[in-house]
Amino acid sequence: LRYSPARRRPAISCTLPPAVATMPPKKKADQQEEAPAAKKTAAAASAIAANASKITTSAKAIAAGKADMIERTPTPRKPRAESGLVLVHWNVGGLNGLLNGKNADERKALLSALVEAEKPDVLAISEHKLQQKNVAAAEAALLGLLPGYTAHWAVCTAKNGYSGVVCLVRSGVEVSSVSLDAVESINEGRTVSIEFPDCHAVAAYVPNAGQDLKRLDYRIDTWEPAMRSYLQTLQASGKPVVLFGDLNVAHLDADIWNVTAKHVPKSAGCTPRERAAFGALLASGPFVDCFRQLWPDASGAFSYWSTRSGNQLLNRGLRLDYAVASASLAAPGAALSLHDCAYLAEYAPNGDHAPSLVALARTAAA
Repeated sequence: LRYSPARRRPAISCTLPPAVATMPPKKKADQQEEAPAAKKTAAAASAIAANASKITTSAKAIAAGKADMIERTPTPRKPRAESGLVLVHWNVGGLNGLLNGKNADERKALLSALVEAEKPDVLAISEHKLQQKNVAAAEAALLGLLPGYTAHWAVCTAKNGYSGVVCLVRSGVEVSSVSLDAVESINEGRTVSIEFPDCHAVAAYVPNAGQDLKRLDYRIDTWEPAMRSYLQTLQASGKPVVLFGDLNVAHLDADIWNVTAKHVPKSAGCTPRERAAFGALLASGPFVDCFRQLWPDASGAFSYWSTRSGNQLLNRGLRLDYAVASASLAAPGAALSLHDCAYLAEYAPNGDHAPSLVALARTAAA
């Protein structure tokens, strides 16, 4: 595994409520006089700190001047190809919350802006968490927000309010076939596979190893071999394959902001077994990590930040979302080739997952 140490910028400033602003030390003569005010301030600070939406660990560290932001290597975007395929994925952590939650207006506006700016041929939304009985209403709301798309739903039937992937395919895009939940028979709505005339695209929400790594053995011993076999079968059809989505793994040291922390190897997505399994996936195709193919030495390029800690403020994140493609798509002169890959953090100002994008370009002869 390669590691490019994250470069750090000087501590940054952050405007916070007066209750948590740092104050200069007081002289002894002033302490007794200001005791009631100090107690009031301390109480207010405790109340604010208890509300993570107002003040987080990272925000308090910034206010105290004790935090450095992890610098992100510039990865400039390429202009959209004249002909090609644009695939966008976003783990929204519950579609009902996006459409109807307390911050729904802001989140829907961000989703609309994303689609307007990128005009994806396929928009994959993972972890929608819907039951089948709620799909019709959610689809109506989603397509009302994003007209001009057709929805294909993979729904978890093994457990209510869990997992799920939906792919919206833009009108006019030629689709040969669609397969739902075709990897492993656990009925968790983990994949939507779309066959196009010149490639296969598989949108995935890979099982998380979970709290206390309870699903780690299943992930490594069952899911990973099944996914490798599935992708190899698709590739054997003669068309290249793109796997994109939340793959729930941080492959390289550079994909983990605090890789040297003792707890990291015991954390879901960061265990040595999961990271090695991603390497085995790449070798099995062979496949390429599209982002690393274009930006092999980039650091600070993450796709997920803890909302509990407010880590997006300091870019303390993980790269958990990927596009993995047949190596033939990275070959010079290919009729269909890797064109761009990006993490769109501007659409996730409050942290959690950012949308990820992979774009393929078709040559004039294709």
